Amino acid sequence: MNIFKMLFGAKAAAAPASQPLPAAPSDQPSLEDELNHYSGYERQAALERCAALDRTDLLPLVIVRLNDWVPAVRHAARVTMQHLLPLAPVPQLMQILPNVLRLREMSRSDHADWLLHFERTVLELLSVQDLLDGVCGKNVHVARSCFYMLHQYGLGDRAQYIGMALATRGDMVLATQALRLCASTAPDVQTALYLKAMSSPFGRIRTSALLSLTQAPGGQDMRALALASLLDAQASVRYLAVACLQTMGEDARISYRAILANPASNTQAIRVSLLSLGSLRAPEDLELIRAFTQSTLPSVRLAAYNAWFKAAPSDKDAIALQAAGDVAPGMQKFACQMVSRQGAFIPFATLRPLLEARGEHYLLLRYASGNKWQWLATIAHLALAHAPHGPPQTYLDHELLCWIRDAHRITGEPNGQQHDLLSQECAQAALRALLTVHDEQYSTLLTHELALHQLTPAKTPQH
Repeated sequence: MNIFKMLFGAKAAAAPASQPLPAAPSDQPSLEDELNHYSGYERQAALERCAALDRTDLLPLVIVRLNDWVPAVRHAARVTMQHLLPLAPVPQLMQILPNVLRLREMSRSDHADWLLHFERTVLELLSVQDLLDGVCGKNVHVARSCFYMLHQYGLGDRAQYIGMALATRGDMVLATQALRLCASTAPDVQTALYLKAMSSPFGRIRTSALLSLTQAPGGQDMRALALASLLDAQASVRYLAVACLQTMGEDARISYRAILANPASNTQAIRVSLLSLGSLRAPEDLELIRAFTQSTLPSVRLAAYNAWFKAAPSDKDAIALQAAGDVAPGMQKFACQMVSRQGAFIPFATLRPLLEARGEHYLLLRYASGNKWQWLATIAHLALAHAPHGPPQTYLDHELLCWIRDAHRITGEPNGQQHDLLSQECAQAALRALLTVHDEQYSTLLTHELALHQLTPAKTPQH
């Protein structure tokens, strides 16, 4: 083998004169890369090339350079923007508008004078209808920018674009800005706009609108509006409606009781009526509220439990116990929250059979964790039971590790029933079996803690 061929390869054959050689791939950086180059000279040159080539597609990258850390690059970006703006189509101008207006929040340089010139240029290129269409568009940032331009320069009908912003379904910020401007309109226009705001999907907007209507001079049927707001999904709107009716000498409880008595009432109306009656805390409504804890609909029963607690907080133990016995999904979580957050008490001896019968072993351990020895006795009980649908061993050993880590921080002695169970050799063997995959120190700590409380294994026959 020729060593030169091996090192340098065979000599390439010359291409025929009539067949052109393939072009080598260009290693020149693209214009996009040059706009992001680390060198300010390169970025400045790239901006000048963008202007020379009329590259309106690169306007988003040019906007970034408007706040560049090099003053010469910032100046070049402004010149390029002014050249490219008249060449850009309307949809592209709408998309870049929010990014440019965001320069007001930048502090690297004072952009105020240039932004004023930019806004005036944009207004020459966009019609009022373009801005109105932008307020109704799906892009929330474009909508906010168009709303700003309309308001800042007094374009179009103020009531029209405020109403458009109030009707938005996806931007609470825009709706809030529009609601603030309602006060600057004529009184009759204000009322119409506030009534339109009552259809907003945002509860905060509806609350502010109803409050403004109650403080506005006459011209609207506040009684009808308050009655219609009694079933609003937002609690603050309902509270205002109740207060409004009270100033007229009417009791909102009558309307809520009528809804609950009507068999044709839908589920949402029943739930809202129950919660509102509970919040009003009239003792004569308690029997009616408790009756709905027997409803066939779980969502209605859950609302009734919440309303019962609102109306009679002292009944929390009875509420938690009844909810714990409810087999519907979500009721056990509610009962657990009543115990952990509201301080309700459910005798564990009563609760354990209910949860075990339904296979709620995780929830059972959560309840038991409130008492040191009850927690350990429950872990031992479940480890001995070998229930087919019981918690997996990995979950039980995790619970046992948590108990061992917390044992020295919790005081108290086991009661008689817990002492009898934890003194059994089979129970202690089941607990140690959960620790076989862990460090031996955990088994040592468990033995020490049991011995500290005279829980020595008793030679009792296994069941």
